[in-house]
Amino acid sequence: MRTIPCKSCTAIILAGGSAKRMGTDKRFLKVGKENLLERQVSTLKKYFQEVIISANDPEKLAYLNVPVVKDQHTGRGPLEGLTSVLATSNSEYNFVIAVDIPNIDMGLVERMRTHLDHVSAVIPTCVDGRQEPLFAFYSKNCIPIFRSALDEGEFAIHKALKRCPVYHFAMADEKPLKNLNVEKDYKAFIKEIE
Repeated sequence: MRTIPCKSCTAIILAGGSAKRMGTDKRFLKVGKENLLERQVSTLKKYFQEVIISANDPEKLAYLNVPVVKDQHTGRGPLEGLTSVLATSNSEYNFVIAVDIPNIDMGLVERMRTHLDHVSAVIPTCVDGRQEPLFAFYSKNCIPIFRSALDEGEFAIHKALKRCPVYHFAMADEKPLKNLNVEKDYKAFIKEIE
């Protein structure tokens, strides 16, 4: 089995959501001296050869000095964002994270990375069977599969993944991933890290 080091992978931040449930742009929520997006960029730059942001307003994010990739087709959700940005990545293997996952457990990322051989994606899977496709590894092999799903009107990542060879990384012994979906989540997270 060959090992693919993180340094040879690209990190992709999906930051194009509408944030309706939060009521404000999640990317710019303050965490200490940085906002959520800045925090992710600075952390990921330490571990990956390239960091790319998926968002449809690159002018707003130009100050970060990292590539920002717009959706090839608008209105098709995170699967479109993921597919468009995978196509621009310089790496075969890509770690993908949603902007509203505030903590990047690099130990977990490393453990997931060791399962990249012979699959197109490594997806954390909870004991109840729920998948976490927005904290996962994807290879460029997914691009034609996802594009085909999109062209057929299938915009859900978890459904498109059924067409790919996937390693389901069991999260039974891992800390659950934290998402900041609503203001209450954000306030609880800030309290937790203070």
